[in-house]
Amino acid sequence: MSRILKCLTPLTGVLLLVLPLTPAQAQDAVAGKRAFGACMSCHSVKPGATGIGPSLAGIVGKKAGTNDPKFSYSAAMKGAPVWSEAQLDAFLADPKGAVPGNTMAMAPTRDAKKRADIIAYLKAN
Repeated sequence: MSRILKCLTPLTGVLLLVLPLTPAQAQDAVAGKRAFGACMSCHSVKPGATGIGPSLAGIVGKKAGTNDPKFSYSAAMKGAPVWSEAQLDAFLADPKGAVPGNTMAMAPTRDAKKRADIIAYLKAN
């Protein structure tokens, strides 16, 4: 039995590294930083750095319309749900459809991988 465990232990470690891979883990924050470049004309990931748009520092898991106390959010954004990964993905894919009535001028991000990478970048910041 002991010999079997010695053989399985390295294999178990490899399996534990491979098996839990999920789409969320396939996100790439480095690529997300590049993709976020399109957002940087209005948004920052630096806490309190309000520009044309609010700071997005720590946005994942926050109630929409509350992340940046210095920013004047639209009523639509204040009424939107918590920014979960799924909600952020839906918003990036279709900003006007995900939060009808929001005032942000943004083209949809149609590429699912790019959206996942942007979300990974936001999660990392």
